[in-house]
Amino acid sequence: MSSIDKKIKKIPTWTMIVILAALVLSIAAVTLYMLNDWRIEFTVPEHSEQTVECLSPYDAPKVTAMLVGNIFYREGKEVEVTSAGEVDTGKVGEYKLSYSASAFGVSADCERTVTVVDTTAPVITLIPDERAYIIPGTEYDDPGFSAADNVDGDITDKVVAVTENDTVTYTVSDNAGNVTTATRQIPYGDPVAPVITLKGSEKVEFTIGRGSYKEPGFTATDNVDGDITDKVEVSGKVNSYAVGTYTLTYTVEDSYHNVSSVTRTVTVNKHIRQRDISSSEPLPEKVIYLTFDDGPGTYTAELLDVLKEYNVKATFFVVKTGRISLIEREAAEGHTVGIHSLTHEYKKIYASEEAYFEDLWAMNEIIKKYTGSYSYILRFPGGSSNKVSRFNSGIMTRLTKAVEDAGFAYFDWNVDSGDAGGTTETDQVYKNVINAVKRKKIAVVLQHDIKPYSVKAVERIIIWGLENGYTFLPLTPDSPVCHARINN
Repeated sequence: MSSIDKKIKKIPTWTMIVILAALVLSIAAVTLYMLNDWRIEFTVPEHSEQTVECLSPYDAPKVTAMLVGNIFYREGKEVEVTSAGEVDTGKVGEYKLSYSASAFGVSADCERTVTVVDTTAPVITLIPDERAYIIPGTEYDDPGFSAADNVDGDITDKVVAVTENDTVTYTVSDNAGNVTTATRQIPYGDPVAPVITLKGSEKVEFTIGRGSYKEPGFTATDNVDGDITDKVEVSGKVNSYAVGTYTLTYTVEDSYHNVSSVTRTVTVNKHIRQRDISSSEPLPEKVIYLTFDDGPGTYTAELLDVLKEYNVKATFFVVKTGRISLIEREAAEGHTVGIHSLTHEYKKIYASEEAYFEDLWAMNEIIKKYTGSYSYILRFPGGSSNKVSRFNSGIMTRLTKAVEDAGFAYFDWNVDSGDAGGTTETDQVYKNVINAVKRKKIAVVLQHDIKPYSVKAVERIIIWGLENGYTFLPLTPDSPVCHARINN
């Protein structure tokens, strides 16, 4: 028996029991500890924000930790939590917060990520434009602006201003990429009316029958639109062949609806003709006015010889013919040279008042060339009662007044020789004339010096007239009126 055995034999039984019990308990405790599955569980409040707006207050949520086991502390036992890390809400970024706890040899850690963001857009402040208007086309003088960001501060220098038409758009972006825009309407306006400038005089006067009114012209300019002459509207009309005062109104509107108007007055004056002194002398009791149309012609010189022989003065209403130079002799021998027509083309001369007067004055210029003066006595082609002008309704009514206002005296006839188509016999021409003259104290006889049979009847007519107490006179502007009934 060994010495150990000897010693064991010496330990009392109850002692051995206690030792064995303690050993069993220790083994049981270790076994239970190992089977308890000790762990630490963290609790983070569900309402805690993971994202925080920059510069906003941030209160870190309270994080707790519990020691939990499967056997012991099944309901958990709160243990002290140690935290580390900070969140700077003044700076955008991600921040890590760490938490740790330990107990009974068990330790644990956890982390939270807090993101500080900047979603607040900067603010643009526009300085008010106090101007009532700005003339379009001028460079816009911006009254100013500023831009501020809750994080970046003053970012005015980052503002981009773009002007398009009448709008300025201001755009700025902060460092976080938040963009703000603002707009300003430019108070473009134009209270200035355009200016119309009349060429020539504001008051125009001319005598009726001496040409038609010709517009001198005008210009219109605007401080914004520039030359707007093509936008001028002219209202009113001038009748160059009717005595009176006419008003022409020139109106223009610019693109900003400013309207300007000016007027021009045009006065068409009546011709004041000095009366012949001899017209105040009383007429003989019986008068024959021999008148000849459509010459000078082949037989005009023969006619002039007859008139010269009897010292009878007649009236020639002339046209432009191949023997036009004979009007010089007509005037030189004391006969009246009157205007008939340059062309004697009805469609042409009765197309308008202007056309008629153009024809009249063209013939009158020829008369002046050969006689030294204008004539103020005329006979309308076809007479004032003609029907050939009816293609232009009312033309004769207007022309008869117009020529008188222009200082002319027009004459028709009250004795028709019939040589224009009624007969080609000299004897019949003679009879037509004297038979009609017998019934009149003042006879205006129509003949044509281009008709040989009519010219041959003149001497017999003169002889008959002289024998019957008639005086032969040439027409003057102051002779007794001989007008037919107007048919148009």
